Amino acid sequence: MALDAIQIITYLYGREVAERLRSRDIKIERNKTGRIRYVYVDDKLAFVLRNNDGYLLPTIYGAQFLDRGVAISGEVSEYIKQGRNVPAKYVRDMSGQARPNGEVAVTDPAGAVIAVGRLLYSRKELTLGRGYAVKVRESLKGASAKRTEPPQ
Repeated sequence: MALDAIQIITYLYGREVAERLRSRDIKIERNKTGRIRYVYVDDKLAFVLRNNDGYLLPTIYGAQFLDRGVAISGEVSEYIKQGRNVPAKYVRDMSGQARPNGEVAVTDPAGAVIAVGRLLYSRKELTLGRGYAVKVRESLKGASAKRTEPPQ
């Protein structure tokens, strides 16, 4: 019954993201009370439930399906891969769907997703070039330690 997960993803991230996921193999792991805990897409962990508000947070793999993203310059991509936050002055571009306090994919100049996190600034605030634009929640360095296989 992946329909409820698709409905939540549609609400949180938009119809386009849900349409991309419909053609894929989706598995859901639930906790003891029946609440969604993990969403696997093609046997890879794509979304994790945040307990306090029921928000489905994307993993590195799940961020590949999002339309919301921030492109950074190449000189800081290695630092971001290590899990550091994204400074505002190194943001090259931001997608139109990205909103402050929303989840975004952080991409390098080649377009590969290297991190996922919460966007702190609006497009207008980015022009100041000060502070951190994205608080990184998961990066490529940390992604290898996470579990990616569904339980047996």
